[in-house]
Amino acid sequence: MSFLFIEKSKNSGDNCCTPQPKGKVKCPSCGAEAKGVLGKTLKALLKEEAKDKLDFLGGFFYCKTFTCKVIYFKKNKVLTQKDVNVSVGLKDGAKLKNYCYCFDWTRDRILEDIKKHGRSTAILDIQDKMKSIGCSCEVKNPSGKCCQVDVKKVVKEIENKNI
Repeated sequence: MSFLFIEKSKNSGDNCCTPQPKGKVKCPSCGAEAKGVLGKTLKALLKEEAKDKLDFLGGFFYCKTFTCKVIYFKKNKVLTQKDVNVSVGLKDGAKLKNYCYCFDWTRDRILEDIKKHGRSTAILDIQDKMKSIGCSCEVKNPSGKCCQVDVKKVVKEIENKNI
């Protein structure tokens, strides 16, 4: 399988990150389609002992399935929460339900925000900070991509529960 890497243009709008490698592969544990992740994401987020066991950080895929223990994989290599130095908020059993790793929007913070304002201000806060100080999604978010889709999803889920 080959991957295409695209440089980010100056007119990339709200997309703050370098596009991920193209192509999808099925997770060896749950069978869900997983997207490629950049080597620099793994370099930033893997524990040193996990990195030491790998000869190359490229070519990995990120499994976002909530109930799956696998976070990254390629061929016969599987990495789980024990290999990563952040709590992967989208996974079942995560200690910290973090959805925006750059600006620290967790599930609890979103809940408090909704209680305080009657709606979530998370996306506006993230977009404002992206314009002023920028983001580091590629090296802070385990998926290696912008968090806004995940934040919008959890906000909608919480607001629909009428909390």
